[in-house]
Amino acid sequence: KCNDCPNYGGLLTCDPQTCDWLLLNQYWAGNLTDGGELLISYCPIGYCLNNESDRFVWIPRDSIQTMDSFLCNGSHRMGTMCGLCQPGYAPAINSDTNSCVPCDAKSSTFNWIYYLLGVYAPLLIVFLVIIVFNIRLATGPLNSFILFAQVISTTANISLAPLNLVYRSGTRYFQNGYEIPYNFFNLNLFGSFLPPFCLHSHLVTLDVIALRYVEAFFPVMIIVVIVLLIKCPRCLKIGGAKCPSIIQHYRIGSSMVHAFAAFLLLSYNRLCEITSYLLSNVSLVDHTLYTVESRIYFQGSYSSDDASYTLRYKLPAYLMMTALALVSIALLHYPVKWLERLVSKVSCLRKVYPTASVVILLDTFQGCFKDN
Repeated sequence: KCNDCPNYGGLLTCDPQTCDWLLLNQYWAGNLTDGGELLISYCPIGYCLNNESDRFVWIPRDSIQTMDSFLCNGSHRMGTMCGLCQPGYAPAINSDTNSCVPCDAKSSTFNWIYYLLGVYAPLLIVFLVIIVFNIRLATGPLNSFILFAQVISTTANISLAPLNLVYRSGTRYFQNGYEIPYNFFNLNLFGSFLPPFCLHSHLVTLDVIALRYVEAFFPVMIIVVIVLLIKCPRCLKIGGAKCPSIIQHYRIGSSMVHAFAAFLLLSYNRLCEITSYLLSNVSLVDHTLYTVESRIYFQGSYSSDDASYTLRYKLPAYLMMTALALVSIALLHYPVKWLERLVSKVSCLRKVYPTASVVILLDTFQGCFKDN
């Protein structure tokens, strides 16, 4: 009989035959301070050691420090909930599990170029295709598939982990075949093609997640700049330079409006996903399953009350959440009388609203709900 068998509500137990300690898969065990109490929390996918053939993973019990390093070593991670990459490693920019990959200063410059070409060049191509062919994504049968793809890719695990255990070499190609359309409609255009790589050794996981805000905003920013150049050239006058005459005489067509609606649809889900990642937290519990402390899910080195975390990630995430809510209200409220009154008071923006283009934009989302 095992005399020192732990009881953590089934999360941590021991083998009745060998008395070895067994931790439930996808969980982390360790302490916050030297000599502190053993705590357990859920671990993000890919962070902690996972026993693919059983529900539990064996862990050493000679010391809590050994237990911690044992659980994180396979993923090149360390610290609370394996939230930090080991020295010489950094989180990959294009990994769904934020895997830690080798990273040094020599390769960072090349990787930034690799990143800019791999992310923003495809977005520009998609942007041009939508404008040239006047593709509508906010209505019609394709809209249903987009919403389905976004829900599937953000709320479910669509990997082939069980099959990978048996057919390790061939399933990745099949997996790419059905992940690519899902990733495309969630503005993740290159994650399935390129091997994981880092951008800088000083970046942490939350930095990489926050950087995806720029990716999601990029197409919308392009459209906003083009609209301002066309409708309000004085707003972007820099150093006395004037906008080219071809831009000033260009009119916003339905293709531009449909492109804005399409990327607003694609970006919205991506921005919500990033915001939820930055704000997600998880509880560290003791043997009574009482929550001792809350830590940030994707980076356990931060507590939910950490001042640095609040300023760098939490506050921007809350501001983004507010902006997304306002966009939803603006699109649902038709016509937007308060916005019309507000814009009419700004001389530089009077040409932007109300216009036929804004009506087309609102009709893109609401036209199917109108009579006739």
